[in-house]
Amino acid sequence: MARRLATNPEARDRREETLKAALGIRGVSYAVNAAARLLAIAGDDAKAITLERDAAERESVLRSLGVEPGKSVPPALRGQIKALEDDQKRRATRSLRDGIDRILVDLTSLYRDVMMVQFGRENEVINRELLAGVRAAAAACATVTTLATLDAIAIARQRIESNVAPALALEAMLVSAIRR
Repeated sequence: MARRLATNPEARDRREETLKAALGIRGVSYAVNAAARLLAIAGDDAKAITLERDAAERESVLRSLGVEPGKSVPPALRGQIKALEDDQKRRATRSLRDGIDRILVDLTSLYRDVMMVQFGRENEVINRELLAGVRAAAAACATVTTLATLDAIAIARQRIESNVAPALALEAMLVSAIRR
């Protein structure tokens, strides 16, 4: 992911949008809207990762089966193509969950920064480009609230891993991130 962030401006933009959305949560409706947006961002990220790989993989399989580009797949080979498509679909689902997890890791780093500012350790902030927002979030609540948000992020990761609907897990987590 670090390589992708370093080389892909869209990935950096999605990460920045994610962090800014979290910093902008001011109420429950903001949290619900932010959860939907985070899910969309994770979906966009997953699609960007899988589309290229899936097309190349399909082309390679077709070539190895002797099917020329643009030609229809013979009935005897359709089962193998269907198996490939099923595998790709499972990987796409996994990629979406991985994208959500990346967002949650990014949010963990953000709220860690909020806590560092609350402890007077501003020089240890990771997300320096968002320092003004981090300061505002740190001033808007007590350290115990930030710690509860970090706990909520960890719980959301566990819930998503155990197949809770990602939108519900994100909404529940982001409600704890409300800063007034």
